[in-house]
Amino acid sequence: MWIETSTGNRIAKDAAISGPDNIVISGNCTIHPGASLHGDVTLLTPSTGPTILIGKYSHLNSNCQIIPPVLQDDKHGPVAIGAYCIVGHDTVVRLATIGNRVIIEDGCDLQNLSIIYDCCVIRKGTVVPPKMVIPPFSEVLGVPGTDFKVGELSNAYKKLIETEAKELQLQT
Repeated sequence: MWIETSTGNRIAKDAAISGPDNIVISGNCTIHPGASLHGDVTLLTPSTGPTILIGKYSHLNSNCQIIPPVLQDDKHGPVAIGAYCIVGHDTVVRLATIGNRVIIEDGCDLQNLSIIYDCCVIRKGTVVPPKMVIPPFSEVLGVPGTDFKVGELSNAYKKLIETEAKELQLQT
């Protein structure tokens, strides 16, 4: 069961969205069952902007968690997810920014205050360590300390990721 908004968003009725007044979801986004968005955290510096911002055509799969990053004690900073982003099943997002056209596969852990720039692919089960910056057009896989790697992606991924995000919206 879905709730559909006038801007084309589809939000599962059993998605856990806390602090909805602090969350901005742009048009044509999909939030699947069991996904949780924690918009009810206390920000370190009061701002007029949202705690969680999700760009157009983004797709949050089941059981993913969007948790604003911790800056100091129990105070958080905002999290921004760009347009045409796909967040995989069972993925935990605690970072500051995900750029546009990013695919994050299932079971990833994106740790506190990391930044992922545009046109990246984060492979299944990857752990992105705290405060790491992933440059544009990167493929990231593995776990730090064991097999963590950051490689380059072709410029063709820009259009491929955008197309994939739009197709997912049509399939839902």
